[in-house]
Amino acid sequence: MLFDCTIEFHTKLTLIMALDTGSSYTVIREAAARKIGFELDKVQEWVTLGDASQHHIAPKVTLKSFSLADAKIDSLDVLIYTLPEEHGIDGIIGLNFLRQFNIGLDFKQGILTLNR
Repeated sequence: MLFDCTIEFHTKLTLIMALDTGSSYTVIREAAARKIGFELDKVQEWVTLGDASQHHIAPKVTLKSFSLADAKIDSLDVLIYTLPEEHGIDGIIGLNFLRQFNIGLDFKQGILTLNR
């Protein structure tokens, strides 16, 4: 499932993001982080992420806000990571955003509901 999400730091940017209930963190592309004003050479916090076969280290930053439709979270931590271009997404909506809501997924109709 793909969604338009708005991220904000110094400026706002709308991204196409995939929902991933298996991802602990929300992830954005490096290019998106730079566009909203992050200076990646000054990031001081890094997180190890990976799967059964590989581990990677990614910078962790805090967005001013993250919005999916009417659902908005202020001060959301996200990881900055290189996502393959062929996936056609700018990021991944992870559990650190989803846990803020009671969620409902209707896969047949492609509907996500978020309630507080």
